[in-house]
Amino acid sequence: MAQDRRRPTERGRTTVSAERPQHPSSRPRDARPRTGNASAREAARRERLSREAPSYREAEPEQTPRPRPKSAPKQAAPQQKRKKARKPHRVYNTNFGLKFLVMLAVVAVIVLSMIIFFKVKHIEVLPPEGQGGATAYYSAEEIIAASGINLDENLLSLSKATVAARIHAALPYVNDIQIKKQLPGTVVISFTEFDVSYAIQDEAGGWWLMSREGRILDATDEKEAKNHLYVTGMPIQVPQVGDYIQAASTEGADLSEIAAKQTVVKEIIPALEGTDFVKQLDRIDVSTSYDLTLWWTADRYQIRLGTTENLSYKLQFLQATLENTEVQHRSGIIDLTFQEDEKVHFLEFR
Repeated sequence: MAQDRRRPTERGRTTVSAERPQHPSSRPRDARPRTGNASAREAARRERLSREAPSYREAEPEQTPRPRPKSAPKQAAPQQKRKKARKPHRVYNTNFGLKFLVMLAVVAVIVLSMIIFFKVKHIEVLPPEGQGGATAYYSAEEIIAASGINLDENLLSLSKATVAARIHAALPYVNDIQIKKQLPGTVVISFTEFDVSYAIQDEAGGWWLMSREGRILDATDEKEAKNHLYVTGMPIQVPQVGDYIQAASTEGADLSEIAAKQTVVKEIIPALEGTDFVKQLDRIDVSTSYDLTLWWTADRYQIRLGTTENLSYKLQFLQATLENTEVQHRSGIIDLTFQEDEKVHFLEFR
């Protein structure tokens, strides 16, 4: 049975209210009477709320950061045991092994042929060209002995440079050397000798023969030295055969002048070998490096060259002067110093 909702009246009677109770939200929030206009009331409400609520502008107290907990070291995950893979069955290539054995056999045959078959059986020496089939200083036997080549020596391992060095060291008159190998067992040696040799005196009074490069070839005496084109005015240090000349210096001498003389000698000799009259010259006087003088055989001409500047040009003038018929029947001084002009001056001896 439904319960009757009754409310007492002022007279003690109960009546049933048919009205539905109002929702609390529909009731006025402020029971106080509203006075004044709406804007004033709103301002008062905001002021009241500002006094009651905390200010958001107040600085919050600083909070110290909490230490970050250290993470525990990662533990490696337990490795699972792998199952051992079965190795595939190896198949041996029998063809490769056979080829390797064949290659070894070929190498062995080559090595044995080098050792057994290619040996020195003959040594042939070719004489210098233009000398009628004979050498001026050395025989074929001397060349072979100086080479140091032995019969039955391995031909392919023979060093050409070593053989040439041996010959140069033992035989100073030898100029160029060529060595060829001819299979199966022949060595051919061809060489040239110095065509013109020169003489020079040392500080002790001894005479020496030297090559165009200034290499000492042999010791000689004064009489033999006068049969060669010899150098005066620059004594050298006492040498050994095979050495190169070194100008001797005396106490108080000008070292720069001594070096200049040695340079003049090394320049003038190769330049003279390119002329037609080199074998008719008697001596080269380098008493001063700036006044180079040549003497013709029997002192027929005194040729003044001055310095070695424009040396080839001066020698061409000298060749033309010697071909002049007026000069050929006279003797005197041929001045090629070109001090006054670019002319050759001839002054006859009195």
